[in-house]
Amino acid sequence: MNTRTKMAFTPLSRSEAEEILLWRYPPPYDFYNPPLLTAGIIENLIAPEWQFHSITTETGLIGYASFGPDGQLPGGDYQAEALDLGLGLRPDLTGAGFGFDFVSAIRDFAYERFAPEALRVTVAGFNNRALRIYDRLGFVTVSHFQYQQTSYTILQLKQTAWPSAGRSQAAK
Repeated sequence: MNTRTKMAFTPLSRSEAEEILLWRYPPPYDFYNPPLLTAGIIENLIAPEWQFHSITTETGLIGYASFGPDGQLPGGDYQAEALDLGLGLRPDLTGAGFGFDFVSAIRDFAYERFAPEALRVTVAGFNNRALRIYDRLGFVTVSHFQYQQTSYTILQLKQTAWPSAGRSQAAK
């Protein structure tokens, strides 16, 4: 995957949800392992109100993103108006330099599809790889909080800070 890789976003299908629920990340990122595959979890992932989308390239499913309250955690301050993002890159692609293009494409899709005033992400404090990517994209820290013995950082990107020159080639 590189900056010329075109990523397509479509509502998450049942088979894609099943595939994602089998993903397993190596430590310390195993913190992000999805719950076990169950019918209830699958129904939640494909429910339209959660806005889960698959992200594919010519090679197949590479990740997913959610757009809305699924990206929030108890204890965080989500009062400011912003579209929350939740996302996951296929485990075999993590740590290999694809994150910036992946998150850029999600950012572009979110602005083109939902036209929010701002985007917001909640990131585990230990996830320095993700924090570096969000910093490079112009997200700024707005708060920190603890949830279930883990520190989290909430970052936000206002649409006015979104450089048009940096837009990726996300598919509509």
